[in-house]
Amino acid sequence: MSGDRQGGERPLVSLILVTANRAEWLDDVLDAIQAQQEDLWELIAVDCGSEDGTFEVLEGRATGDSRFRVQSIDETDKAIGRRQALSKARGQYLAFPDPNSLWSPEFLTQLRKKLDQSPEKTGITCAPSDVLGSGDEVRWTFPGDLRYQTMVQDLFEKPQLVLSALMVRRNVLKPLEKTGMRFWLANDHALLIWLTFKTALEPCGGTSLVNIRPIQGQCPAYLDPVSEARGEALEYALENLPRVVPSRFARRCLAGFYRRRSVSLVVNGGTGDALGCALRALMYRPLWPRAWKQLLSIVVKGH
Repeated sequence: MSGDRQGGERPLVSLILVTANRAEWLDDVLDAIQAQQEDLWELIAVDCGSEDGTFEVLEGRATGDSRFRVQSIDETDKAIGRRQALSKARGQYLAFPDPNSLWSPEFLTQLRKKLDQSPEKTGITCAPSDVLGSGDEVRWTFPGDLRYQTMVQDLFEKPQLVLSALMVRRNVLKPLEKTGMRFWLANDHALLIWLTFKTALEPCGGTSLVNIRPIQGQCPAYLDPVSEARGEALEYALENLPRVVPSRFARRCLAGFYRRRSVSLVVNGGTGDALGCALRALMYRPLWPRAWKQLLSIVVKGH
């Protein structure tokens, strides 16, 4: 595909790709980016300390397409990579490709049109996304019953959005370039909560524009409803975003999260960590019978 079709024009959309050790999965992603109907984009790719050929794959594409801007850093901290990429972004809008996600050719066009037609208070639009199984069958579609007026509450209950399906106005993310905002950039669950708390979201609608594929048989970490990163994001948001959700609702969500995580850890042999999660569930909801039952099961039976 032709490399530079912008003719020197300023990019309309800056694509922020921060990745590591995904060399064998990047070609399909980069092909999908270069096949976009929308030409006015730039890709700012940061390789964070890869030990495989990730940087070489990115650098090879940059050789034939001047819209690619590639950098390698020693740090494995996603926040550092994202901050560096954001500092170089020139587009009016931002989008976030990742190795798990394959965009349809009209992805950027459809989301850009939606934001162009939306009032300035709308800072985000999202595309429907199919989550694929190991045999490329569609397991479910995000978002489901999207209530974007209460999106933060929805995200506290379970994962509902993915970054790779969003387009965001550039000015919305400006505050996160400050040093003290590292956690929001490092944790995908937290970044989604921050975005939907700070600005209005408008779904793009229509058919699915993103395929989210498993890598090595695993769904991406940002879809894991009981990951440690998700728990950290919920607690951090509750502490650092004023009135992010009603306190009672948040405590119920956190209790439910830690009970489910405890169950998951027991199944996978992490009894010690499971005990800690069971105790945290009771900390947020002391009189919950199911949480007490889980705790007693771990103490008495070890599972």
